[in-house]
Amino acid sequence: MRSPPKTPGSRALDRHLSGSKLTRSRAILAKCCDCMGQYVDGKRDCSMPKCPLYPFMPYRNIES
Repeated sequence: MRSPPKTPGSRALDRHLSGSKLTRSRAILAKCCDCMGQYVDGKRDCSMPKCPLYPFMPYRNIES
């Protein structure tokens, strides 16, 4: 099975899981990636505007 393409969020999540420290912006990317199931479709708005991280979500309001 082919793995999904690496996104900035998935790279940040990989760094976090390997024990590396993250900057605040990379931590936000990593959490959004984790919550969105690794951005399986590539770039998709999570549609959760009540999430406190939504304003920082990298793919918010992007239509596929």
